[in-house]
Amino acid sequence: MTVTSCVGPGSGSQQVLGLVTLGADLPLSGDDAQDGVPVEHAIELAVTQAGLVCGATSHHDACLQLKPAAFDDVNKGIHDPASGARNVQAMAADSAVLAMIGPLYDSLAKSEIPVANAAHLALVSPAVSDECLTQAPPDGHCQGLAARLRPRRINNFFRVVTTQLVEGTAGADLAFERLGKRSAFIVNDQTAFGQSLATAFSERFTQDGGSIMDPSDLGAFDPGQPADFATRVDRAKALTADVIYFAGSNLGAAATLRREMLGRGLPVPLIGPHQLANGQFARLAGGSAGGSYYTLVGPHPATIRQAATFLRDYRRVYTQDAGGWSLAAFDATNIVIRAIARAIDDAGGRLPTRDQVLTEVSRTNKDNGAMGVMSFDPHGDTTLKLISAYQWLASTQPSGDFVAQLAG
Repeated sequence: MTVTSCVGPGSGSQQVLGLVTLGADLPLSGDDAQDGVPVEHAIELAVTQAGLVCGATSHHDACLQLKPAAFDDVNKGIHDPASGARNVQAMAADSAVLAMIGPLYDSLAKSEIPVANAAHLALVSPAVSDECLTQAPPDGHCQGLAARLRPRRINNFFRVVTTQLVEGTAGADLAFERLGKRSAFIVNDQTAFGQSLATAFSERFTQDGGSIMDPSDLGAFDPGQPADFATRVDRAKALTADVIYFAGSNLGAAATLRREMLGRGLPVPLIGPHQLANGQFARLAGGSAGGSYYTLVGPHPATIRQAATFLRDYRRVYTQDAGGWSLAAFDATNIVIRAIARAIDDAGGRLPTRDQVLTEVSRTNKDNGAMGVMSFDPHGDTTLKLISAYQWLASTQPSGDFVAQLAG
């Protein structure tokens, strides 16, 4: 790359080491474009605002021009793991690509992490929440996936949102602290996901000061059988439970539980994980939908004071409101930009390698972003564990109403 010199206002002589690329793998067409395009815009905004990326401390005069390059992972109208893997292969083959933002979906992360791992390419996701991508919980339900995704035995995957398992903890705080409930009854589908949520809810609710009614099996039911919660609801009513937590992924079963609750005279809140965010849950629950709550991994930008500037800038540039993952993508991009700046110092004021950028991304510590202050733990997970809670008020709503921003 050609090295040129320029003079910045009041900064003295600066050497531009060359042009490098920040890749992104996103759904930019088809049905999923509504998720990907606002993320692409947030990445572009962060890069534009950063301008030249220069050494962070010891080499302020050594700079890079950074450009974003987004690849479309859609095939036949929806996001596709195979297309995503091919995109990452293309980025890995381009030496100018120093890091990547994305993906947005768990399925694509599973196909992309190994490809990027072989190339020592850092991936920073603003959205994926599957705990098995980074962790090996003691119950063994992840079956060693995180290790299998990393053939080079280094970690190259990071995320600025927390995992879905934190929803159980957040659901307990919602019940106890926000709704003032003290006696909880749990219903769980005995899947690894459901059991983990049930355990997390039980432990946190008890820690908060509440009581779990009938904790022997945490309300286990067989998801392979037709949903029938009459006995469970009657038991919860007899034990005077004032909230029920649904730990499972089948929204039809959750809707049946909600109808049983009101039909059998137990009109207490129902709290569940992100699966209940689907409007189909509210439609299936019908007139019983009101009073049901769900949690979603990630921030609710309007409630975060430091996000106001980003939201204003996004609307000014793109003449529309930011999308659901835009704020997280903005922070993810800035984390990478700051890592590149530190990597320039590591390289002695020269063009940094992918390994140097990857190392600096992994060292992210107390990064002050638009969502708040975060670090990455040794697994690549964020320490800023934001969960948003919503309430269904009627079956005709397209989505629930925001209730609270929670920290898992």
